[in-house]
Amino acid sequence: MALYTDPDAFLGAVDLALSELKPGDQACQQLETILEEAASVWRVGIVAGKPGLVERIDATVQLAAEATGALDARAGRLLADAWKHAFSMHRDPSAAYRYAVRAVEAAAAPVISPKDSLPTLGKMISAFRDKPDKWDFYFKVDSTAAPKAVLLGMMQILWTNEYTRHVDPDVQAPLYVSQGEAESAVVLALSLVNWFASGAVTPK
Repeated sequence: MALYTDPDAFLGAVDLALSELKPGDQACQQLETILEEAASVWRVGIVAGKPGLVERIDATVQLAAEATGALDARAGRLLADAWKHAFSMHRDPSAAYRYAVRAVEAAAAPVISPKDSLPTLGKMISAFRDKPDKWDFYFKVDSTAAPKAVLLGMMQILWTNEYTRHVDPDVQAPLYVSQGEAESAVVLALSLVNWFASGAVTPK
């Protein structure tokens, strides 16, 4: 009875049923049509390689995520995990943020720190900040902001805002990343992974 009176339980049951189907199954397409016509905040997407309910976001962002994931298999898997934890029925903002950082590390390491056996985004930020001339970036024209400085700033924003890596001595500090922070981190990581995996950033 609770299944019919509890919206979350009902959606969870639908999500579970979808996971038993194959991507592209006619039932998935039919449900997606129903959800779209009903202007639902949910749509049928792919979660960990299986059909499932995901938040309906801008279609261009969704397509960009799928295209970027195909550029680098390892970074793509991590980005898919970040996407799952940020936008699926089974959300974990802290995990989403963590996987977003790891996806960027996987894509950037071969470009910035190919000889480092334990690369981290923090170390790559330091390397890029210290000697930016060692790399080429597609954007070269300096208008109001130097392109490489913008790239560095994006990496820094992603890295420094994952404050849950360590316990803050301030007892008022949050222990977990918020949903909004996680979603922003995943979308930011999407651009960074794309640039590093596509060859927009290359060593000289």
